[in-house]
Amino acid sequence: MLNLLRKKVFPIGIDLGSFSLKIIQLARVAGKLELIAAAKAEVPKDLRGDLLGLQKWYITNIKELLTAKPFKGKRAVSCMPAHTMLIQHLRLPKMEEKQLEQALRWEAQEKLPFDVAGALIRHITVGEVYENEQAKQEVILMAASRNVVQQHLHLVEQSKIEIDSINVEACALVNGFSLLDGRSDQQNHAMMLVDLGHSCTKVVVAHGSKMVFCRTVNLVAQIWNDVSTNTSFVAKTKSTNALQESGSSCVTVIEEESQGEESQVVGNEPTVKSTAQPVLQNLVTEVLSCIRYHDLMFDNQPVEKVIFVGGKAKDRQLCQRLAQGLGLPAQLGDPLARIEASSRTGSHSDLDDQQINSDWAVAFGLCLSGRGQ
Repeated sequence: MLNLLRKKVFPIGIDLGSFSLKIIQLARVAGKLELIAAAKAEVPKDLRGDLLGLQKWYITNIKELLTAKPFKGKRAVSCMPAHTMLIQHLRLPKMEEKQLEQALRWEAQEKLPFDVAGALIRHITVGEVYENEQAKQEVILMAASRNVVQQHLHLVEQSKIEIDSINVEACALVNGFSLLDGRSDQQNHAMMLVDLGHSCTKVVVAHGSKMVFCRTVNLVAQIWNDVSTNTSFVAKTKSTNALQESGSSCVTVIEEESQGEESQVVGNEPTVKSTAQPVLQNLVTEVLSCIRYHDLMFDNQPVEKVIFVGGKAKDRQLCQRLAQGLGLPAQLGDPLARIEASSRTGSHSDLDDQQINSDWAVAFGLCLSGRGQ
């Protein structure tokens, strides 16, 4: 009985976002997640394009936030920002793991914007695919400049914390939404996460806890602010069956008008100003391309719904517009709904329990990806 009640504390998850710094730490008690602390600081506008100034700001504010909230220990999990990495799908002949690592380094030479000799390269083997009637293996290549990684480590060291591991944003997203109890039946379902960030958009597909697709779309989300303030849509909050059964993430389902008494009519049909329309259309085209790529690989596991996360997912008009373009059911994801409600608010927490915390998805996943103690 004592072992069941013992608190398992996860490392601190640190998300160095381009518009905000988010730090979170969780514990698991008797199979349930509890919040130890959560802290957030907005990046000043004049520093968002200043790399050196932003790094100094991160160091100062990480120290201050860790002191201001009751975080336990110094171990932390961080991640390399998506815009500093190359993530690309490759199809290669089937080979042994050692040969594959050598082949990936050779393949990366023509794709990397920096010298492959100074690159840190990792990969995820997705599985077997057929191309021109030949069996090949689908691989997700992930690479970053060694200099950029060292700068990231220096930033963390200056913040007086100990790195448990450095993860990838896409992997953190999947980890934050995959089932905590490891049920294998979810491997048969394709989960698409669209992280609407301020500097770029990440499109990720996972089968259960395994990432099988990832692409970064370099569209500047700030342009989307041109979506008219008169736009609106109908929404109601509920949990899908799969998430409800696991006691995990609540979502807001984006729906059309005339859904009954449970729906709340917010306004009229969305309209988009001319400056935003091309950006929205380009993003829809990119995400549809991602869906087609995945569905050709896994024709028996097609993407059936989309979950929007990230800072811009709070713009519900934007999410509705994208969902309409994709022609798929869409949801606003809040992974923090998994946390025991009684522990989410208080002086230890900067979470807003009155809204969907979609912008905390990466930090949440980073915390859970660390080794608990």
